[in-house]
Amino acid sequence: MPSIELEGVYKIFGEEPEKALELIEQGAGKDEVRERTGQVIGVQDISFKIRDNELFVIMGLSGSGKSTLLRCVNRLVNPTKGTITLHSDGTDYDITKANQETLRNIRETQVSMVFQNFALFPHRTVSENVSFGLEIQGVDQQERKKKAKELIEVVGLEGFGDSFPSQLSGGMQQRVGLARGLATGAEVLLMDEPFSALDPLIKVEMQDELLDLMEEMQRTVLFVTHDLDEALKVGDRITIMEAGHMVQKGSPEEIIVNPKTEYVADFVENADPSDVLRAETIADKDFRVKDNMVTLDDITEVEVNDRNEVVQGYISGAPVPVRPLEDYETIEEDVILYSSKDTPISRIMRARLAYSSRPVLVVHDKELIGIVRESNILQGLLEKGRGE
Repeated sequence: MPSIELEGVYKIFGEEPEKALELIEQGAGKDEVRERTGQVIGVQDISFKIRDNELFVIMGLSGSGKSTLLRCVNRLVNPTKGTITLHSDGTDYDITKANQETLRNIRETQVSMVFQNFALFPHRTVSENVSFGLEIQGVDQQERKKKAKELIEVVGLEGFGDSFPSQLSGGMQQRVGLARGLATGAEVLLMDEPFSALDPLIKVEMQDELLDLMEEMQRTVLFVTHDLDEALKVGDRITIMEAGHMVQKGSPEEIIVNPKTEYVADFVENADPSDVLRAETIADKDFRVKDNMVTLDDITEVEVNDRNEVVQGYISGAPVPVRPLEDYETIEEDVILYSSKDTPISRIMRARLAYSSRPVLVVHDKELIGIVRESNILQGLLEKGRGE
């Protein structure tokens, strides 16, 4: 799988960018640069690496530079300074220096883009829109139709291959755009606020669809949004931009728990931390082991071995199984639940409400690493969910 690396990327809009760069080196801000030179800072000194098979989110308000930065990655916008490198199949492509032939090849075969406004051809059918990139590559018609049919089914539009965009809802049109982005086999997807024009319920469906596709098809995704809840839901990591700067980068949990600036703190103030905070973060890790037994509450305890692996659970002294939290909806007997260290606390809360209010074990590599009680959930939501 490919990765992308940005180092010191700038984009200055105007005919004399060198004047702007000189002022930036002297410490001038965006407003001062525009006032003194007439040049506009799009993005300023951006460096990060997108890992293989990662969904990396760029988030910020309008004018923060997020879409400009996205377009620099495939050079729809030419960076003024810095390097952007695509690492793919043992080859390093310097996108900032690539000639037109190399750049065309990268766009056709390795990096696809999904736009906010769908950008579908109104005179082409769904199948023809999906297969357009393959047509550009010179793939024969029969193979194009076959591939388009497969991807139309993948994005949930089976039976709509002969329809035209005007006959589809907004959510369906965006599914076509997503299928088109996948059709060329490109392993990098650039997504510029792809769901922002959709109704809230359809937007949630498309977010879920994207996460399912990521798990099924393995892609490296750079995703732009102004919606914090969306960023927290879909992103493996998030970078937050303000006035062309990158002000914080980290996992959704890191952003929520430890905002680095007042700007970020204002962003996350009203976010729901329950879908972001993980079991390991809020768990009580100071549990005591006595005679291979760990007491969870007045009636619940577990037996562990010398490696701290859970051997048996007990409720009121009677042995009971220890079962995965994910199975709680199908459990009919009395059991003790355990979760992975990365389980969102919202899932633990739902399980406790629906099945049992007993503490939940947090297990990693078969080892008991913590216990989640009601007090841990409340403390996590009140403290860690608000940057303590």
